[in-house]
Amino acid sequence: MRRAARWVYSFWWGDGLADDVPALTYYLVLSVAPFALGLAAVEAFLLKDFVSAVEVADQVNRYLPEEVHGDVRELITGARTSSPYLLLIAVVAMLWTTSGAIGVVERVVSRVLGGARHNIVFGRLRNMALGALVGALVIGAAGSATVVTGLTDVLGVGSALPGEMILLLNTVGAIVLLAVIYRTAPLQHLHWSSALLGALPAGLAIQAIPNLVGVYVANAGSFAAVRLFLVLAAVLIGLYSMATTMVIGAGLAARRERAYNARQAEKTAVAVARPRTSPGEQAA
Repeated sequence: MRRAARWVYSFWWGDGLADDVPALTYYLVLSVAPFALGLAAVEAFLLKDFVSAVEVADQVNRYLPEEVHGDVRELITGARTSSPYLLLIAVVAMLWTTSGAIGVVERVVSRVLGGARHNIVFGRLRNMALGALVGALVIGAAGSATVVTGLTDVLGVGSALPGEMILLLNTVGAIVLLAVIYRTAPLQHLHWSSALLGALPAGLAIQAIPNLVGVYVANAGSFAAVRLFLVLAAVLIGLYSMATTMVIGAGLAARRERAYNARQAEKTAVAVARPRTSPGEQAA
């Protein structure tokens, strides 16, 4: 028990993860509106049908309280009426704020590994590219859902894709996305096994958090006088919980990679220290 407690203390406070959760929460809070606006801008350029726009909104709404779902859906579906310059600014804002969140994850992994970090310019551009990947995957998930819906309608099988299967696909997508970020964000790339080890619990937790926040809002829904406060609190609680799971996943991935590197260094040291015998000695 004491050993487990010491490990938790070393992992959470010794590696500095406790200090990174508020920073990541800050960037996630800042990213909510720009991310929705950025997706709306891309949706205006790429997704021409209303169903695809609704699917994009539903992907974003999965992590937000039900009270704001209508506003997000209206924002994204009405993006075509906005100025092209406003849409361009929205995309840049989405990439900038999302890159800040990815930068916190990169800092966690680099610090635990004890490795160097990207320079400020290249690191920001790299994280913006990863932020673009996140947005592309969200839009891709929405597009896939639209295609599946269309196929089920054509085949006359209705809702052939059960909710459990959709949840499973979303979970797998979240795990793969987090693994890609954990692996590629730091200067020293992680092995896939390490990245997936950290992404597995984080991806599972991210799928459960919206449901837990929904239970909180539903139980507190009778307090109409403080409804706005409860909605804001639900958003903050949800984003703080997501930040915690993402930071823990990054720490687990980095620790596993550090242990792997230590084992490899030990094997190399043993191989170098092992005495070599000459052919004559072997014959004797």
